[in-house]
Order: sequence, then structure tokens, then C-alpha cells
Amino acid sequence: MRAEARRALAEGWPIVLTSVVVGTAFGIAARQAGLDPVEASGMSMIIFAGASQFAALDLIARNAPAPLVVATVLLLNLRHLLMAAAMRVELAQRVAWQRAICAYLLTDESFAMGIAHVRRGGRGMTYYLTFAGSLWLGWNVATVIGATLVSDAIDPKRYGLDFAITATFVAIVVIGIRGRADVAVAIGAGLLAGALRLLGASAIAVVAAGALAPLIAVALKDRE
Repeated sequence: MRAEARRALAEGWPIVLTSVVVGTAFGIAARQAGLDPVEASGMSMIIFAGASQFAALDLIARNAPAPLVVATVLLLNLRHLLMAAAMRVELAQRVAWQRAICAYLLTDESFAMGIAHVRRGGRGMTYYLTFAGSLWLGWNVATVIGATLVSDAIDPKRYGLDFAITATFVAIVVIGIRGRADVAVAIGAGLLAGALRLLGASAIAVVAAGALAPLIAVALKDRE
């Protein structure tokens, strides 16, 4: 178990470090949107989904009604159902409280690292929980730092901090590619998400792309 934990930290520290950077940017943005440190920290602890949290902040800054904010967060996080389904085989034998912890810590990054570990023959939850727990800790500590200690004069976009989460997702995709089929899936999902974003349907872009990806994978498998 200790070896798996050390491996998770050795392989995942760049992503954890990125989460600290993005979490700090979120803390700054939350304060600029009118949230106090307790509210910003509460959002990170309860939602724990970077893209959804930034989307919520954008709506809050525009004085959007609370039901719209909640609905947007839920819609963006529907992709977690797809990731959870992919992990079901590994977690089916676990007791309810273990599955609940894994579900709470589930993010794009922890899913990608956990699935990659399984593909290499890894078993058990130590690797996944070590990485996911480190990611959670880094994100929440960084949120507090950004919301309390960093000057309001710092603009995350000026230093490219707003792109850090995008760069992380690109790295996750690259890590998961094992052949031409994976490349086709990534390109197809990326094109659909980008097209929906340009059409103004950002809220459903991720979910739609996530639903398209397995269809492409099945089509390619049947063709082979």
C-alpha cells in the first residue's frame, strides 16, 4: 500500500501542483465575485469541481438567480456519471462508505490517473485515494490562500492562471492516449465541444462530448 501511495504522489505531483495554482486563482475570483472566504472555501469543499465552480462564479457575478446557478453546476457535473460508470467494475466489491468517498473525490484528474493505473494492472484503492486526496487538499488550501492572502490587484488572466485548468485537461488526454483509436476519440469529442462552445452552448459542451466519445470508441472497435 505504501508503494502504491508513493507511486501516486510521484506520478501525480505535477497535476496536484496545477490544482494549487488553479485553486488560488479560484479563490481570487471568488473574492472578486463577492464571496467571502468561508463561502469560497465552502464551495470548494462541497462541489470540488473546478470548471463548475468557475462557471458558478461567473453566474454569481452577473447576479443570476440561484436555481440557474445550481442547475448549471449540476449539468456540468453530469460527466461524473460517465466517469463513475467506467469505474464501477473496480468499485463494485467495495462497501458503501468506501464508494461514497471515491465518488466525493472523483474529478477529471483523479479519474484519468485512476484509470491509467488500472490499465497498467494496478488494483485496490490506495493509488486512487492517495492522488485524489492530495488533489482535494491542494485545491482547498489554495482556495483559502487565494480568498484571503492574495491581493485583489492580481488578475489571474494576466498571468495565464485561467489557462492552467485547460492545460491540465490537455495533459490528461495525452496521458490516456494509447493508439490511433484514442486519438480519434479525443479529436471527435474536442471538435464537438469546441463547436458547441462557439454556438454558445458551453453548459452542455462537456456532457455532449463525453457522451459522444464512447460512441466513437464503440464504432471504431466494431470496425476493427
